[in-house]
Amino acid sequence: MTEEQLDEEMLRDLQRRTAALPREIAPPESAWGRIAEQIQRDARDAKPPRTNHFWQRPVFLAAAGLVLVAASSIATALFVNARNDDTGRDTMTVQVPPPSSPGTLAEFTARENDYIATVNALSATIESAHVELAPGTIEKLKESIRIIDDAIIEARRALAADPSNKALIEILSTSYDQKVDLLRRTAEMGQS
Repeated sequence: MTEEQLDEEMLRDLQRRTAALPREIAPPESAWGRIAEQIQRDARDAKPPRTNHFWQRPVFLAAAGLVLVAASSIATALFVNARNDDTGRDTMTVQVPPPSSPGTLAEFTARENDYIATVNALSATIESAHVELAPGTIEKLKESIRIIDDAIIEARRALAADPSNKALIEILSTSYDQKVDLLRRTAEMGQS
């Protein structure tokens, strides 16, 4: 017999013996207890699933955006006021709605027309005065207005779903205040 024939014979023998083996073998009864204990230990030691933090919710992110816009408005105000103090020029006067927030949706709706009129008047003043600012500054101002407008739209949507939510009324009112403030400061920058 050649080596190849021996290898074939051994392979056939191995296949016959393998075919005779059972398809499954149950573990010993004592192993089941240890397996169950290990599963319970793993379940206890497992970390809880990661949850989203409250500050990752859209409403809180919108509020954070508003705070960012407010901070930039304050910085702009300090800069503009410092320039006005140096030049002795007066700032423009546009009637701005009172800064206190309305308590109900009905009160806000009544004040919203004042906001819109003020925004339109300031926008017209900026356009008619041909405010000359650096192109980069104009782009930043447009981006800030877009962010505020997006916050207003989001707050309106949320308020439509929950009209009695005073926090949403506050956010919407604050967004309008910030838009008016940014437009007013832009108009003031154009006067200096």
